[in-house]
Amino acid sequence: MTTQAAIERVKSELNLAFDKTRADLDRIEILAAGLAAFNKPIPNYEPRFQHLRRATIKAKELTSE
Repeated sequence: MTTQAAIERVKSELNLAFDKTRADLDRIEILAAGLAAFNKPIPNYEPRFQHLRRATIKAKELTSE
């Protein structure tokens, strides 16, 4: 193998490694954005139409005891 061919092969391998790294970083960025979006609390929402009757005073909260 000539020196020039070896240099071209190293360049090619480096380019492939950088391309894989860019793809991995893009994937990490997308996953981080998704995680940040799902990490926020759901905003308060009170629908105008109630499908179920409202809880009464007799309703009790179930506990995990």
